[in-house]
Amino acid sequence: MNLKLFLSSISLTFLSAIGLKAQEAQLDNYAAGILQSELYQHIKILASDSLQGRETATPGGWMAGDYIASCFEKYGLKPAFGKSYFQYIDSFTDARNVAGIIEGANPKQEAVVIGAHYDHHGINYYAVYGGADDNASGVAALLSIAKAMNAMQLENYRPKRSIIFIAYDSKELNMKGSEFYVNNPIVPLKQTVACLNMDMLGRIDVPPTNDTNYLLVVGADKHKSNLRAITDYLNYSKGINLDLDYTFYGSKAFGDMFYRISDQYNFGINKVPVLYFTSGMHDDLWKPSDKYDRISYPVLQKRAQLIYYVLWRVANEK
Repeated sequence: MNLKLFLSSISLTFLSAIGLKAQEAQLDNYAAGILQSELYQHIKILASDSLQGRETATPGGWMAGDYIASCFEKYGLKPAFGKSYFQYIDSFTDARNVAGIIEGANPKQEAVVIGAHYDHHGINYYAVYGGADDNASGVAALLSIAKAMNAMQLENYRPKRSIIFIAYDSKELNMKGSEFYVNNPIVPLKQTVACLNMDMLGRIDVPPTNDTNYLLVVGADKHKSNLRAITDYLNYSKGINLDLDYTFYGSKAFGDMFYRISDQYNFGINKVPVLYFTSGMHDDLWKPSDKYDRISYPVLQKRAQLIYYVLWRVANEK
């Protein structure tokens, strides 16, 4: 290599390092933009009686899907399916996944998927099952993270890999939405480096302890990856300091069971490394009493911020 090319190579490496440091320095500013007030507003809308429990292929379910698509559009995400944010799962029932993309520097190369299901149990015996925690909380985090990520993109802090934000339909119908997606992916699964899933993210009343500053993270042991190391490092280095439990209430058997009943499972069985973020079970789960005013917004904000950091790191890892 001649001297001119050598100096040019050093300059590019130096500028790249500066760029990465600048990105890292900006992360905290954008993470701070994930607001409790915004999470509250999303959950209040999605869990409202007007959406009738968001059951798949009902007017309330369609309204929820339209709301999520409108947020993706507002936040500047590219429609994932040509000119549409909707991926129709079943032409007879009009079940729909909703997805938007932030394209990476190499959009045809690799991608990270982050998702949360938006359907719930609808109306039973005239009672609305609003599903504030299951899973308006996960969708609210998804939307807030999407907004923060796109704000970075607008400032030219573009991720290396594309990020696919997806709200799954039909989770309550044997996870048909995520099953359909993995069989019809936007980016081939062999090029999907990770799937992050959020399901029941907003509560703090989990037995058997009185700890309210926690997050359950399931699935890190299912594939060889550095996802757990990344999560642990960012939780500490960014000062979030949640108590992370990589089982489920300390039980590997319980963790394995819950790993199989949320949408990350369909990615995991297709050899995509996964993390399932959840706050676990509570007394209002699958009841009409799962209301927006029972969500713990301060800890939901911290959880969403940690997931945002993890997503950014995974989207930019070498």
